[in-house]
Amino acid sequence: MALLLSAPQCFFLGMIAFGLLGFIQGWRRAVILTAFTLAGVLFLELKGGEGLANLIFVRAPVIWQESFAPNASGHITTPSAPDKNTIFLTTLITFLVIVVIGYLIGRRAFDTKSSAGTPFGRIMGILPGLVTGYFFITYLTSLFNSNVVSFGVSTPTSNVLNDSVPILFLVGVIVLILGLISTRVRRSGSKK
Repeated sequence: MALLLSAPQCFFLGMIAFGLLGFIQGWRRAVILTAFTLAGVLFLELKGGEGLANLIFVRAPVIWQESFAPNASGHITTPSAPDKNTIFLTTLITFLVIVVIGYLIGRRAFDTKSSAGTPFGRIMGILPGLVTGYFFITYLTSLFNSNVVSFGVSTPTSNVLNDSVPILFLVGVIVLILGLISTRVRRSGSKK
């Protein structure tokens, strides 16, 4: 018997995972990851994946032939333009590499004590974690749906993504209130 998750369940599990990641990282590291994720989405939405695929699979072989392996006749063969699957894989790998680089830079930029050492830092890390998760899941969903690729899990539809924004906003307000309460409790505890 196979356990299949519905699209809303997959989306909310992803959001919980990114919120938890933001909590673990702390707000400073999570903001760095959010910035890289949003920059990656922007770059790839502006046809960056297609341009990168052309650079890797068309331009680079031509430059290689011109520089290092010219034919005896001097004729350079230009490879054909990348197909849809090549562009999809290049875009997917590029996006994941950008997100991983953002995660690693966030870890190197801030040590644990400055970023997540306080309850406020950890609680506030949930907010950029949720933003990162929303854009990460939304972009991957649109990428997989536009290429009609299936990987055994229901991808959220645009209705699920749009309907979840008010819920995520409410969770963000609750997290903000909890963060402010945590600073208040810490201050009153340190006065004694």
